[in-house]
Amino acid sequence: MRWNLADLDLLYPPDIFTGTFESEKMQVRHEELKAKKIKELKEAVEAESDPLAAMLKLHKRDHIQFLRNNTQAFRESDMYEQAVLKLYSRTNSPFLSGGNPADWQDLFSSCDKKRLSTLGDRFPLESATVYRISITGVAKGLSWTLSRKKAQKFEERWNEFEEGRGKVFAVDIQRSHVLVYLTHRKEEEVILDPLFIESANIREV
Repeated sequence: MRWNLADLDLLYPPDIFTGTFESEKMQVRHEELKAKKIKELKEAVEAESDPLAAMLKLHKRDHIQFLRNNTQAFRESDMYEQAVLKLYSRTNSPFLSGGNPADWQDLFSSCDKKRLSTLGDRFPLESATVYRISITGVAKGLSWTLSRKKAQKFEERWNEFEEGRGKVFAVDIQRSHVLVYLTHRKEEEVILDPLFIESANIREV
């Protein structure tokens, strides 16, 4: 098999019923249907020679595990950093946090910094103050923005609600702290080095 599919769940609701039936006949039929769907999914993944295309055939909950299982193949195809950034950007921004922070810290720490930086734009400043906003009050995120104005707009929007008010954080950075700078979402997003974030002097605005 071309790809390592160990520890993947493969099927999730609503694609498949994950419970059991009291009727033995219905349960047997259910198991046969499940086996058929898994076989078809594995064949579709196996048919892909591109690791990124193969990963995207799977349910999103299996993407990180697939990436970890097949790290060498991603690296040999020069797609490891692209895959990490693609998965991260789906659920994270300076105004949104998704997934397990420890997973993102681990994955970004394992990236080639030069290769990762080429996936974005050149950071325009030698030093800067960047911002992020968090409903849960988590300051040590990896995604920040150069735009204080945009962070303030999000803060004002969330402060209209009685619960879940966002907190705006700021940190002073140098260009060397930036892993990748993204402007495609018009957020002036700065993804910072996890090692820097761990000891950075982050303050609430």
